Amino acid sequence: MGKFAILRTLKFRITAMVVTIGVLAALGTAQLVLQVTQADLRQMLLNAERDNRERTAALLGSKLNTLRQVLTRVAQHSSSVDWRDSGALAQLLMGETALASLFDGAFAVAPSGRMLARVDQKAGSTQDLPNVGDRDYFHAAMHSDQPVVSAPLRSRTLNAPLLVIAAPVLDAQGRHLGLLAGGLLLESSSLFAQLNIKASTDGLIDLVMDKQGRILAHPDSGRLLGLAVDEPGLREVVARWQAEGSPAEPEGRAEWSEGYLVAMAGIPLSDWVHVRLTPEASALLPVHDARRSAWIAAALAALLAGGLAGAGSWRMVRPISRLQRRAEAMLVNGDDSAERWPVGHGEVGAMARAFQQLLQQRAQRQQEVNELLQQLEAVVDHAEVGIALTRHGRLEVVSRRFCQIFRAEREQLVGQRTRVLYADDAAHAEQRARIGPAFASHGSFEGEVRLQRMDGEGFWARMRGRVVQPGNRGAGTIWVVDDVTQARHHREQLTWAASHDALTGLANRGAFEAALETLTQEAGHAPFCALFIDLDRFKQVNDSGGHAAGDALLRGIAQVLAAPLRRSDLAARLGGDEFAVLLPHCPLERAQAIAETLRADVGRYALSWEGASHSVGCSMGLVLVNGRHVSAAEVLRDADSACYRAKREGRNKVVLAGD
Repeated sequence: MGKFAILRTLKFRITAMVVTIGVLAALGTAQLVLQVTQADLRQMLLNAERDNRERTAALLGSKLNTLRQVLTRVAQHSSSVDWRDSGALAQLLMGETALASLFDGAFAVAPSGRMLARVDQKAGSTQDLPNVGDRDYFHAAMHSDQPVVSAPLRSRTLNAPLLVIAAPVLDAQGRHLGLLAGGLLLESSSLFAQLNIKASTDGLIDLVMDKQGRILAHPDSGRLLGLAVDEPGLREVVARWQAEGSPAEPEGRAEWSEGYLVAMAGIPLSDWVHVRLTPEASALLPVHDARRSAWIAAALAALLAGGLAGAGSWRMVRPISRLQRRAEAMLVNGDDSAERWPVGHGEVGAMARAFQQLLQQRAQRQQEVNELLQQLEAVVDHAEVGIALTRHGRLEVVSRRFCQIFRAEREQLVGQRTRVLYADDAAHAEQRARIGPAFASHGSFEGEVRLQRMDGEGFWARMRGRVVQPGNRGAGTIWVVDDVTQARHHREQLTWAASHDALTGLANRGAFEAALETLTQEAGHAPFCALFIDLDRFKQVNDSGGHAAGDALLRGIAQVLAAPLRRSDLAARLGGDEFAVLLPHCPLERAQAIAETLRADVGRYALSWEGASHSVGCSMGLVLVNGRHVSAAEVLRDADSACYRAKREGRNKVVLAGD
């Protein structure tokens, strides 16, 4: 044989081919894995940024809600202050430490728009009181009973961009005394402190924009109130967002655009959107580093694999080739007989026996799978509850009962997004917000949910869900659904009946005493007044008109007592012809006026019954509860004493307990 004859042998060529294929396969696999991994990593970056924006936006919404609540609390407290006294209002603003710590400034405004008092965080009370009657937030707040957040505007006193939160101040009759407002300078406000907005060396930018695309927060203060569409990387994203109607939804979104990773999410309780821009080079830097390291490792692995494959194939090519031909006969031609398998005590013999065992196991498992599928279909379709399997937000398997509950055919549901089961996007988003934490904590969810049938009818369902594989929601979730509309309605009826008087619809004695006990325990820092009412001459109505007339009169009196009350007040029937009214946060003078009004209204009420007119008067005991009573029982004793005095002193009058 010649010097290079070995190069022409079959063994060499097969070995060389195995080595070459091994190297190329390793490198090709590495390339494919890297491409898939890079695509997955890019998607993971999108998902992570979207989730981070959702969480950050939720924190900002919580902060905004805190500001609204604090301002509302102070506004409610300020209703007891004389709004004609600017000094008293200034003292109120300076005494509220919560306003000073949360807002850059606070001010009180009269219904005319004239500023009555203003306090700045640094300067304290100031006499610079511009008129804000032309501001949009002023008109919105003066026509509402809820806090209003302004559009971004420029301060007339500081000539700086700011936001204003304004809360209306109402008197006991619900009339506007004015409004209380807090200002947040966009350059220094702590509202966006969670964003840690500052210049970044890697080009990352956090900003907040409103529905019109104006910038409310930015590392460069010169960009405040500018347009987000002018920001590098945001032109296309903002244009599409505005074309969609500028939705400020809390559900995050993220995408690659103009060389940036752009993630955004709406901030609850506002029409603002939090946006983060990350240069693509910075975002993908870990991916590029990992890709370079992976290529080096893949090259070394390919060389090692090729060498080992060549050495092994040199010795084992012939028996392995026989085994390959037998395996191909099994896979290609379906020949699963036990004959003509290579026999041996080494690896080839073990592989041959393994193939034979594989054939047996495959047949056995196929039979088990078929039986299991038949059993599963029978269980699912004969269950008395609705059962569904969802994965990636879509319905994949639904039972017969599930289809009946939603009044749909199986073909109408399978493959649809789970959104089809809800009345609107808001209900769907709310349910997703409930499910996520439950699965994260317990791996399951159970609760009552408002759903919608395919014909548009809404109903209440009890949903129980559990992931197929704990910790892996991508494997799917099994849901069990029961229609509990009737049971829920019955439960609500029982709950209402337990706390209300069946004849008048007012709160019953038990509910009243529970509310009275709670208010009494808090009366040291939140005084209130209570009225206890005993009808005069009611027995005469029963004697002359009968109990049916008496019941009708009690219903009418109940309506008279409840009509002028606030939503925070509580009217109750204690039993017989005894009634009571709780007036939280009500000064004594105002309570006395309300009592006289109710006494007069009761006296004017007349019931026409079978040709006769029936009317009654009422004796009232008024109790001021300001911390001197240790329990509801003491309040009731004072009330009984005051009512007795009113009866003894001629009836049809109001007596203040303790006078």
